[in-house]
Amino acid sequence: MTGSVRSMLVLLLLLGWGANALAVESCVTSSCHAIIGKAKFVHGPVAAQECAVCHEETRKKHPGSKGAFKFPEKGAALCYQCHESKTEGLSSVHSALEDGCVGCHSPHQTNNNLFLYQEGAALCYMCHDSKTEDKMSVHPALEDGCTACHGPHAGPAPMMLQAAGVDLCLDCHDDPREGKRVLHSPVAEGDCSSCHNPHAGDAPKMLPAAGQDLCFTCHDDFTVGMTTIHPALEEGCSSCHDPHGSDTYKMLSADGSELCYQCHDPKTGSKGMNGHPPVVDGDCLSCHNPHASKQPALLVEAVPALCYQCHESKTEGKSNAHTPVADGDCTDCHNPHEGEEPGMLPALGQDLCYQCHENKADQKMVHGPVAAGDCESCHDVHSSDATYQLVEEGNQLCFMCHDDKEELARMENVHPAVDDGCTSCHSPHSGPQEFMLPAEGDALCVLCHEDIGEQAQNSPVPHAALEEGCVTCHGPHGNGNIRMLQDDPQVFCVSCHDSMGETIAAALYQHKPVADGTCWACHDPHGSVNRVLLRLDYPSEFYSGFAEENYALCFECHDREAFLYPRTSELTNFRNGDKNLHFVHVNKSTKGRTCKTCHGVHGASQEKLIKSKIPGFGKWEIPIRYTSERFGANCTVGCHKPKSYNRSRAVQND
Repeated sequence: MTGSVRSMLVLLLLLGWGANALAVESCVTSSCHAIIGKAKFVHGPVAAQECAVCHEETRKKHPGSKGAFKFPEKGAALCYQCHESKTEGLSSVHSALEDGCVGCHSPHQTNNNLFLYQEGAALCYMCHDSKTEDKMSVHPALEDGCTACHGPHAGPAPMMLQAAGVDLCLDCHDDPREGKRVLHSPVAEGDCSSCHNPHAGDAPKMLPAAGQDLCFTCHDDFTVGMTTIHPALEEGCSSCHDPHGSDTYKMLSADGSELCYQCHDPKTGSKGMNGHPPVVDGDCLSCHNPHASKQPALLVEAVPALCYQCHESKTEGKSNAHTPVADGDCTDCHNPHEGEEPGMLPALGQDLCYQCHENKADQKMVHGPVAAGDCESCHDVHSSDATYQLVEEGNQLCFMCHDDKEELARMENVHPAVDDGCTSCHSPHSGPQEFMLPAEGDALCVLCHEDIGEQAQNSPVPHAALEEGCVTCHGPHGNGNIRMLQDDPQVFCVSCHDSMGETIAAALYQHKPVADGTCWACHDPHGSVNRVLLRLDYPSEFYSGFAEENYALCFECHDREAFLYPRTSELTNFRNGDKNLHFVHVNKSTKGRTCKTCHGVHGASQEKLIKSKIPGFGKWEIPIRYTSERFGANCTVGCHKPKSYNRSRAVQND
């Protein structure tokens, strides 16, 4: 088409634009095409009565037969005789143009601008399904119609878009990538429609789903099977993550704890407080899962397994654990974020312990470590192999400080209470008496030795030493001596009974209990009903009628039958043949000689504990000389003639 012809046609079109309805004489009559030219907008050739611009006669009869006219060009080529091409150089062409421009434009007239059958999106919905029906959020661009994004004829990008991907969006929107170091992968790839429907969506901002449901279309649902969900997820993932990008890891809106503190109160940084290193470093995720967990407070592991990710186990191989540790609750003592004292503890020493335990320093005398508030001197705060988490078991704990008592562990004849543990007598924390004892002096001893206490209190013949208390004779712990005596028993009693000590020391022969240092074989040191604390009855006289009960003390060791029978071949060696000389001396109804008549009960200068002198008359002491022989002995006494006895062959004495 020449330029002059194109110019003429354009002029005709301009003249027809908005013209009143005109009748074409040859085509528009009251009976044919009567409606032509009556609309608001009339196509220029129609308005100029130039139907032949688009219709070409075929010489068939008209009206009266079909096919009287034809289009000089097919489809859009007909329009391009006057109009410039709308698709030239563009890669995506509206499929409607395959059937020509009349798919959207009326070729003759219309009441809509550009001869469109409908205005705006309504035109598009003649072929396309509605993109906004029942949708919550509609792209504001659709207020201007689909052509805000789509070229109505063709476009350089798929779907007749004015530009591809993010470049199209950036015609209206600010670039979400600008200045961001970490980008959401769809954003980095320029694929806005991965999340946003370009037309409308069921959620705000044309999103196909709201909150986390949108994210879970690509990402795994990390809440499945979890019991604790981060409340922020109720608002969606974008509570923490920028959906487009940010300068921080994982597109977070802030780094580390700064993000958490946008909702949570700061957990560290208070003046004078000691912070947990991960908290100080702003690394909340060392302990908490940011999304969901099977543990309370979104912890990544249950306590104490969580703590043991960094800290060594406090109970491994230990048999006794502090109750909070055994229950796995480290936070009973430690604040997981910060504390006033080292270790994030709320208090130190006993001030911490007394938050659960009763006051142990509530009595008059307080154990030094307790008074100093240093419970850890004796107890391991986590666990140990000893009861009550003691750092050592039993007395070994006490010996750590009281090393002067350590030899008790190796010593014989210690107080049985020491073997049972120092706490048998001493309270480990505090007590009403010195050394944390529950009672003072003998009152302490009779808590266990009740029978001895009653004996000492009620005996008619008391031991004078008891006036000074049990410790006069006994060491309270032990010192290696039998019965915890303050000295070797062979010298201990005579340290007070010095005159008796001199007698014993001068004796060449000693009564076996005396030689053994077991004075208590005959004497009860705690009290007695008998004179000189004798355990059982023993006659004090020189002469006494015989009765077995009178010699009950002696008969505890010596055979009583040796004094009952006048004849014997074995009950005693003091016999002449079979004549029982013990019987002769002792077993008399009125004037029997008591044992002490001849024998020194503690010791004597002659064999068989025979005295060298016995009381006589007045100041005179009767001498005795005893000479032992193989089968008997000779006895010369100042009160009768010398006599002899022989166990093998009886001696005839005058």
